[in-house]
Amino acid sequence: MCSDVILLRKFTEIRSGGRRSIGVFQCRDCLGEFETRTERAKVMTGLCIPCANKRGGQKRSTHGFNNRNSRLHVTWSNMKRRCLSPRGTEVQKYEGVTLCDEWMSFEPFMQWSLANGYTDELTLDRIESSKGYEPGNCRYADYNVQAANRRLTDKNTSGHVGVSWDRGKWSAKVQWQKKQIHLGRFKDIKDAIKARNDYLAANDLPHLRA
Repeated sequence: MCSDVILLRKFTEIRSGGRRSIGVFQCRDCLGEFETRTERAKVMTGLCIPCANKRGGQKRSTHGFNNRNSRLHVTWSNMKRRCLSPRGTEVQKYEGVTLCDEWMSFEPFMQWSLANGYTDELTLDRIESSKGYEPGNCRYADYNVQAANRRLTDKNTSGHVGVSWDRGKWSAKVQWQKKQIHLGRFKDIKDAIKARNDYLAANDLPHLRA
């Protein structure tokens, strides 16, 4: 009998075709009782049918992600390369960005991703761009959320996201769902910053504050 199998008791079942030994076993996952022929004990997993199916479903749900060509594996490979061996324009963009020890291996990254909403339609996003890739600073987000959290570009002269100098005044804008929302032009940069931050707060938007 397999060491994982928990036999509680046995009894003999009499049928027209003869007798057979039936065992009452305890499932090692849910601890519930189930019956089956004792001769099957040598090949049993120690699980009742519902728990065995559940485990099989979990295995199937991750099947294919380990493939090097899967989108999730490519996401992990690209993340690792950007942190450890950046190339071209990545050198400046990802300079100093770290990768946690846990995610040096694909398996822990895959498990975290599947538990945190991964789909092929979303991309990996760092919540705080000043921090590295780690479970507490990453999420899966759509294009709109990622675009909302872009850092300052070299063209920005105000030093504040969404605020720029325009025709003698400070202009406040919000980019959301591929639309640009103009919030007005102000003499004082503080008023432009406040207008943008107030709009983001009132509409519960995920953007970086100015």
